[in-house]
Amino acid sequence: MNRITVHIPSPLRDFTGGDAELVVEADCVRDALERIGERHALLLPRILTRGGDLRPYVNLFLDEDDIRSLNGLETPVTGARELLVVPSVAGG
Repeated sequence: MNRITVHIPSPLRDFTGGDAELVVEADCVRDALERIGERHALLLPRILTRGGDLRPYVNLFLDEDDIRSLNGLETPVTGARELLVVPSVAGG
């Protein structure tokens, strides 16, 4: 397993008990999110749809790379990595 530090943005920290970072062991991005969901069940539905897909208004970056340009949620993780959760901002 590989160590992933997941950075949680301020608007989602209410669902992590205020934690800004969560550290999990996982082999791919989906596994990391599932492990987070085991500890913070209310957070996962804000990142993934009921069908298990990434919500269109949420971006995930593995280090500096958007996972959508890699292998999506199945993107493998090796070594110690950083996963940033970035919700899209809309305004008007």
